[in-house]
Amino acid sequence: MDDIKIAAISMVSRPANPRENIKKHIEWIEKAIPYKVDWCLFPEMSITGFCFDRNFFQASEAFNGPSTQKMIEVAKKYNITIGFGVAEKDHSDIIRNTYVLVSPEGFLGRYRKTHIPPLEYTIEAGAEEFTVIETKKARVGVNICFDNWFCESGRISYLNGAEIIIAPFYMCWGSDDIRTNPLKAYNDWRELAMINFRAVAWQNGVYHITINSCGGVNEKGVEYYGPPLIIIINPLGEIEAETKPGQTTEQMVIHTLKADTLIKRRCDALFHPRFRKPHIYKKISEESF
Repeated sequence: MDDIKIAAISMVSRPANPRENIKKHIEWIEKAIPYKVDWCLFPEMSITGFCFDRNFFQASEAFNGPSTQKMIEVAKKYNITIGFGVAEKDHSDIIRNTYVLVSPEGFLGRYRKTHIPPLEYTIEAGAEEFTVIETKKARVGVNICFDNWFCESGRISYLNGAEIIIAPFYMCWGSDDIRTNPLKAYNDWRELAMINFRAVAWQNGVYHITINSCGGVNEKGVEYYGPPLIIIINPLGEIEAETKPGQTTEQMVIHTLKADTLIKRRCDALFHPRFRKPHIYKKISEESF
């Protein structure tokens, strides 16, 4: 891994409206460019936008489709690597929640959401692989939203070579949202994240980058008011950067991920993966039903 200066962006994505959402991506990339960032990273389904009816099906695209091609053009124009979410439809019209990385050199790779929560069963299917994407500066794993609540997701991503885990979200949590009590909405979300994500980063010696989609949507049968939360946790389990609590509008966090911090954790005498005993963990892979 090399040092990487990133812009993590929590933005509003319009349901089933890739064209409008791509324009928003470009606007944010143009805001990030003066900071000389290497990567711009966006939330879950940032290009397609969530929708739970036929609009979602119609807005989905084939692998490496027109939205991805457009984002490759943007990456070339601004000489930057971009991570974004898109609904990917295969030749059998099965849709998957996909996160894509592109660069000035073109398509780098994709990860397709593995764990599908009940609300999304009607619109997408889960994948079966924790893909790690090779970039010039780091090996990147992705755990999309619900994936992050399973400890296996982070560990298998690490075992597959990840040095960074991007965690794009589209989620509300708790009894309040940014309309009713934005500070509580943020703190409830953050408290849940702290139960899980610091451990994922520390136990696996990875950077963990949480990027939640900004709320403010009430259209096409979708109502979503989640907090614009971004949290960057280093391989020592320390929070290095995050959004200010209580925000209600789109946010951007600029931060440099340091290779030395990853090296420090992985050289630690008590770097946990070094002491794994996979031959006694067979129970983990057994079906529980």
